[in-house]
Amino acid sequence: MEQTFKVGEAAEQARVHVQTLHFYERMGLVPKLKRSAANYRLYSTDAVKRVQFIKKAQAIGLTLEEIKNILDVKDHGRRPAVASRR
Repeated sequence: MEQTFKVGEAAEQARVHVQTLHFYERMGLVPKLKRSAANYRLYSTDAVKRVQFIKKAQAIGLTLEEIKNILDVKDHGRRPAVASRR
């Protein structure tokens, strides 16, 4: 069985604030999370590692939008559609 963390535990593991995890979830940077029977968000080890990657990418100067694009390629093997130039 995969180890899961409640939001406070995941924040501690990733060394971010709980609000940061919620923000990343709203932005779609973290995949849809499972919920416990009590409706708590449950973060997998992979989700925690993903948040750690996001923070490292920010530290080298990438924007959250750039990071989201990278994660989309990783997750789906494709780049997101880009508006055509006129």
